[in-house]
Amino acid sequence: MENVIEKLRELIGDGYEGEAWDETHEDVSALLEIKRKEYTSVNVESTFEDGGRWTNYKTDVYRVTQDDGQVAYFQIGREVPATEMQEGGDFSVTIDEVVPKEVVKVEYVYGRSA
Repeated sequence: MENVIEKLRELIGDGYEGEAWDETHEDVSALLEIKRKEYTSVNVESTFEDGGRWTNYKTDVYRVTQDDGQVAYFQIGREVPATEMQEGGDFSVTIDEVVPKEVVKVEYVYGRSA
């Protein structure tokens, strides 16, 4: 059985920064997005952030579960075009191994204090 988690760790090292759709990004995307029987990869979170006039930021987190029970999480952050004229011209990518952490957050909403 292929140890896909170790393969992903080898590809990204301590964290990877590069051009979108370079060889490393394509290899990682193939491991995370193509369905295989030796392991499962599920997109567990996807966020989109407006960056400005020319670029925005898209982040996807994948949970990888191997048949042996080993689990790891990998995050891909992409700088993506903000206009139709740039469509398909993704700019840069970061890939990191991450861990889930529960965070408690206080938000302030409209209303009156008691």
